[in-house]
Order: sequence, then C-alpha cells, then structure tokens
Amino acid sequence: MKVGVIVVWRPKGVTGWNGRDSEPGLSVPRGLSFDRSCAPYTGVHLASLLPSHWEVELVHETLCEVDLEMDVDAVILSTMDYCADHARSLARGFRARGVKVIVGGLYPSVNPAYFEDCADAVAVGEAEPIIDEIARDLEAGKLRKIYRAESVADLALLPAPRYDLVESEFLVPCTYEATRGCPFKCSFCILSGLPSPYRHRPIENVVRDLRSVPSSWGHYQRKFVFFLDNNLGADRQYFRELCEAMVPLKRRLATQTSIDTITRDSARMMGRAGFQMVYIGLESLSQQSLVGASKKHNKVDEYKRRIRYLHDNGVLVMSIFLIGLDGDTPEYLADLPNLVHDIGVDLPVFSFAAPLESTPLRESLRQEGRLLEGDLNFAMDGSHLVYKPQGLSADELEVALFGMMKKAYSPRRVLGRVGRRVNLGLTTSLFMTATNLHYWWYERAVAKSSLQRLRQRGPWPGTGALLPPELEVASAGQG
Repeated sequence: MKVGVIVVWRPKGVTGWNGRDSEPGLSVPRGLSFDRSCAPYTGVHLASLLPSHWEVELVHETLCEVDLEMDVDAVILSTMDYCADHARSLARGFRARGVKVIVGGLYPSVNPAYFEDCADAVAVGEAEPIIDEIARDLEAGKLRKIYRAESVADLALLPAPRYDLVESEFLVPCTYEATRGCPFKCSFCILSGLPSPYRHRPIENVVRDLRSVPSSWGHYQRKFVFFLDNNLGADRQYFRELCEAMVPLKRRLATQTSIDTITRDSARMMGRAGFQMVYIGLESLSQQSLVGASKKHNKVDEYKRRIRYLHDNGVLVMSIFLIGLDGDTPEYLADLPNLVHDIGVDLPVFSFAAPLESTPLRESLRQEGRLLEGDLNFAMDGSHLVYKPQGLSADELEVALFGMMKKAYSPRRVLGRVGRRVNLGLTTSLFMTATNLHYWWYERAVAKSSLQRLRQRGPWPGTGALLPPELEVASAGQG
C-alpha cells in the first residue's frame, strides 16, 4: 500500500490560504510562505508507526505544495486548528480522486466533527494506541469514521523516527520528542484541554534514535537536534540523566522548557550537554496577567536571574510574549519591548493570546460574551485578534502587537542583542546573529502585512471607531 503522510501548514496572518498558488498565497512574500528552519517531528514519527511493508511518502507543506495527484492509496493529514480549513480542502481534493483520507492531530482530537464531511476517518487522541487498528482497517477497506484512543502511549515502545524520509532542504532536519505532556495547565495552552500525563522515553532509546540520523545529511544537519518537547526539564532527575547522556554525543541542542526548571545547576548541565538555545514560555512580564492565565509558576522577578544562569553557560534564550491577557494595560504594552530587552531575552517573539478550542481561556471568553462569532480557526495563529480585550480597545491592542514586533526588531535592537552575546564564543555569536536576522525579517514582514490587513479592514468588528492613524504612526517607531 502507498500512503502519503502530510503535515499540513500555512503561513501566519494569511486567511483563505489554499497553497502558494491560491490567490491569497500569491500575495504572500516568499520568505513568509516557506519555513525551512526545523522539520516538524509529527511526520517522521507517524511514518515510523506505519507497517514496514507500506511505501510511505512524507510531505511537509512548510517546504512544498501538496500534490493532489500524488500516486497514493491513502493519505494521513496531520493538522492544527489554524490550518484546519486548509486541511479540509486538501481532504476533499484527495477524496474526489478516490484516495482514502485519515485526519489526525491536535485539532481533530478536540473537534472531530469538523472533518466528518471530508475525511474517511478521524483519529482522536494519541496515534500509538490506534494506529495498528487504522492500518488493518485501511488495508481491509473497512475504515470507521472515528478512531478514539482510550489510553495513552507507552513511550518506551516507540520506534526510531523515519529520518530517512525528511527533506534535505531543512536546516535542522533532526527534531525529536523525549517527553510528552506537561505538569502545568495554563489556561491558553491546548494541553489544558487534552489531558496527557507527563511521560518520557528511556534514555537509551533517545541515544539510539539520535544516532540513527542519515549519514547523507550535511555535517551541521547531523549535529543539531531540536527537542520539541513541551517541557523537557519538568522531571528534574530525568533531565539530569538526559544531559549526561548527551555529552558524549557531542551534538548542538535546542529545546523547550519552563522557566521554573532553570537553576544554576540545570543551566550548567545544559551547557555541558551541548544546549545552544532554549525556548521558554515566559508569556508575560505582568504578574497579574500570569496569575489570571493559571501560570503562577512563572515569577517575573526571577526571570532576569534565571536567564543569566543560561547565558553564563553559553545557552541563548528564545521566548514568546502573549499580549491581550487580562491584566495588560496600554502602559505595559508600550514598554514591553524595553522590558523584554532588559531581562536579556535573545530572540523575542510576540503574539496574541489565542483562545484555542477546549481550553479554559476559550471557555471563559465564551461565557463572558467576548468572542467573535463564526469559525475562528484561521485566527488561532496568534496574529488575529478574535476577542474583546480588557483595559484597552481592540484597535489599540492590534496595532500594539504589530508595533512591538517592529520595535523589537529594529536594527538598533538586533545589533544590541547580538553585541551583548559576543562573549559566548564565535559559534554561539554566529548562531545568535543568524537567528536574529531571520526573525528580523520575519517579525517585521508579519507586522507589515498585518498592518496592511488592518488598513483594508478598517475598525475592529463590532465597533464604530476608526483605526487611530496616530497609533499606526507610533507603531513604526524604531525603538
């Protein structure tokens, strides 16, 4: 059997996307309509779970168009909420040719009904407990409409990812998942709506898998590993053992973890293990907003000290900052790029808080009558505001987001961030420069296209106000 595994994607800020050749796609700058940085982990993992006698073709839409005429008997589409409408379009295109379509991923798991009219089967929950049954039924021509995982995966049983299928165009083709789940339940996080116990793979399996990368990859591609775990350091003992196991592999590593896991000792372990960058969800520099989002484990007054521990060991810090949380004020938002710079974040990213389906944030906004009506999936990419904020107008909040993107990535700010890390050595400085230049282009491109969208749209839906021109002028400041 020939099967296509397709990781569905679309660029941020673009509505109506149905591929790069669609009308919205043609107007998107080339740099926004591709993402060659890191290969998603989902595809290589799904491919590893399929029967070994199947012929599998892996397609990452971040790199290329999906060929609806591809020679396959079935496709497995993995999608998130903001790509869901595009995933439905792809599913209909394949079914029109008689190709069987199975849809799975985070969004189908919380809203399987969204795909009932366009998919032959929808996988709900983790793939491992149900993938063998799906495969048998697919071969027998007896697919059910819903396959629901009644248990969670035993990570000790997972096979090595199918890295042999990854496109060589990715700068970092080796992504991995050593743990699954998160001990925290932040109100805006999809994991708060998809209960999943925190688990980890045996360390020996992690080492086995990372040694299985193709020899045909370039030197840098073989050396760099991005752990895409939600919170790799949550189990302190496991993380210590993992870091020790990474030392002899001599890899350059990146990961995601929560700020409470960063101590003087853990930062030292990370530096010794080869970690070059860590992504931390600081989310906000307003303690009031953090408490309101059920993220009390983040202590704003500890951010600078914990970040310094990482810098002392050669580890760069990337972080996302959500705006529009209850507790945010106009004064706070105006000063946020300065505050972020002052605590030492090396690669800041800014986004609206997205009220994902099934999350407490979504439910509270719905109960308060603050959500826009209609299908809001397209807006879950963090660049569209879909609810009424508190403390300031929606128009002000929208312009504030895109203004701080431009301010944080002004030439002066980029040079300042790069310059203060030259003491970390040539390799780290080059990495710091490359990532900041990439986000300099990306964040400013998103800001420019989004401000253009606001000008064309006019006032925020449901208001009679005009978009204040002085706010847009202010948003162009270079900081």
